[in-house]
Amino acid sequence: MIDRSITIALLQKSHQRLDAARILYTEGHYEDSINRAYYAMYLAASALLHRKGIDVRTHAGLISAIGSEYIRTGEISPEHGRALNLIEGLREEVDYTICRRITGEEVVSVITRARDFVMCAERICAEDCTDCSPF
Repeated sequence: MIDRSITIALLQKSHQRLDAARILYTEGHYEDSINRAYYAMYLAASALLHRKGIDVRTHAGLISAIGSEYIRTGEISPEHGRALNLIEGLREEVDYTICRRITGEEVVSVITRARDFVMCAERICAEDCTDCSPF
């Protein structure tokens, strides 16, 4: 039996990360905003995998599992999978390289794609529970 409270907690944390990404963007902290947007997606993806009883240990494992469990089955569009993969790579780049410059337009695109991914994850997770309060 899957503990639904964990799924809900992961989605709530996902929203917190998304809110932080927006705040960091407005304050001009573009690299940190990218990081928080990615982790919003990571937590939402973790919620999706948790509802299927799947636990992963790495970022690559998470992306792979989302691909096999949700994208290949048609539950999530390939565009969301591409966004997760792209934004994870961008997050690594801004976290670990010195010379990568991020524009405000890039950050807006990342936050939008992260928000769309989180909303998609919420819709899927909501199917499990019709009498639960919103995430």
